Amino acid sequence: MKSGHQALFAILAQRCWQAISGAVTVLMITTFLDVHEQGWYFGLLSLAALYTIFDMGLSLVLVQAAAHEFIGLSWLKNGHIHGPRARRFEALAAWAIRHYAWLALAFGLIVTPFGFWFFSAAPSKGPAWQMPWVILTAINAASLVLLPFLSLVEGSGGIREVYLVRLLQTVAGALLCWIALAGGLGLWAVVMPASAGIVVQGIWLWQRKSRLVRSALATQIGPINWRREIWPHQWQIAVSWLCGYMLTQLYIPLLFAVQGAAVAGQMGLSLTLSNMLGLLALSWITRHVPDMANAVAGGDLDRFRTLCRRDLILSCLAFLGGAAVLCIVHELAPSHYTDRVLPFWTFAGLLLSGFLGHIQTSLATQLRSFRREPLVWILLAGSTLTAAGAAWGAVHYSSGGVVAAMLCVQLFLSTPASILLYRRCIDRWRQGLSAPFPVPERH
Repeated sequence: MKSGHQALFAILAQRCWQAISGAVTVLMITTFLDVHEQGWYFGLLSLAALYTIFDMGLSLVLVQAAAHEFIGLSWLKNGHIHGPRARRFEALAAWAIRHYAWLALAFGLIVTPFGFWFFSAAPSKGPAWQMPWVILTAINAASLVLLPFLSLVEGSGGIREVYLVRLLQTVAGALLCWIALAGGLGLWAVVMPASAGIVVQGIWLWQRKSRLVRSALATQIGPINWRREIWPHQWQIAVSWLCGYMLTQLYIPLLFAVQGAAVAGQMGLSLTLSNMLGLLALSWITRHVPDMANAVAGGDLDRFRTLCRRDLILSCLAFLGGAAVLCIVHELAPSHYTDRVLPFWTFAGLLLSGFLGHIQTSLATQLRSFRREPLVWILLAGSTLTAAGAAWGAVHYSSGGVVAAMLCVQLFLSTPASILLYRRCIDRWRQGLSAPFPVPERH
C-alpha cells in the first residue's frame, strides 16, 4: 500500500507539474507569440507527434511484458537485475533497444521530408520554421531509442522512479521553453522540451541504469519471440495509437491546411488544455497498471475489479472537476487570452468530448492487463468516422464543425459501445466462460 501511495504521489507530481507548466506555457505563448506564430507552434508539435504512430504501442506492450517477466526478480545497484530469470528480462531489453533503433531511423527518414512538403504548401506563410523542424524531428527520433528503458523500468514496478524522471524532464523542458519564448526565439521554443527530455533521461540511464543499458547492448536476442509473444498484442495497441493520433492531433494540421494558422492555433491551445486534463486524471489508472497485470497473471480477478472500479471513479471525478475550473476561467479571463482558444461553447464541447474519450481510454488501459485490446475495433470505427466528419466540418464550419463531429461520435457510438463491451468482457472472463489470454508460464 505504501509503494502504491508513493507511486501515486510521483505520478500526480509529474502530472500536476504538466498542468501547471502547461498553463504557464499557454500564458507565455499568448504573450510572446502572435496568433499566427501560435498556429505554427502547434502545427509543428502536432506533426512531430507522428512518432507515436511509429512507436506502434510497443512502449505500452513493454510495460505489460516487463510486469510479467519481472516476477521473482529485483533491482540491484546501477540497474543490475538479480533473479533466476534475469537473462530473459535482459533479452527483452536487448530486443527492445534494437527494434526502437530501426523505428527511430524510419521516423527521421519519413517524417522530416513529409513536414517540409506539408508546411511548404500551407496557405499562411509563417516565420522561419525549417531548422526548428529538422532539429525537432531529429531529437524525437533520438528519444525513440531511449523510450523502451522507461517502459521496462515502469513495468518492473519502478513507477515512482520513472515518473520522477518524467517530472524532471517536464520541469527542465518547460523552463527552457519559457526562456526561449521570453528571449524572442519564437519557434525554437518547440524544440526545447524534447531536448531537455533526452538529456535528463540520458543522465538517469548513466547514473542509475548503466548496467541495464550495457546488458541490453551486449545481450543476444534469443529467448524473445517477437511474432509470438509481442506482436499479437502490439498490433491491436498500434491501431489504438493510430486512432489516438487521429482523435487528439489530426485536427490541428487539418485546420492548419484548410483554415490557416490562426484557427489551428486556437484548436491547438484548447486541445493542449484538454489533453493535459486527461493526463492528470489518468494518473489514478496509471499507478496500478503493474498491479492489475500481476492480478490477472495470478488469476485474482476480484482484486483486478476492485482496483479498476475505485480508480475509474476517482479519475472521472478529477477530470470533471478540472473541466469545470477551465470553463470558469474561460468566462472570467480577459479577452486577450480567451481569443487564443476556441469560443466558450465550442471549448466546452471539446472538454465533454475529451471526458468521454477519457472514459474509453481508462477502460482500454484496464483491459490491456489481459494482453488483449477488445475495444480496438470500436476505437477504429469511432476515429474513422470522427476524422471523416471533422474533415467535412473543418471545411464548412471551421473548428465548430470539428468539435461537433468529435462529440457526436463519442456520445452516440464510441463511449456507450466501449462501456457495454468492457462489462461483457469482464463478466465473461470472471465467470470463466472465455479464457482471457494465455498467461506466459513462469519458468
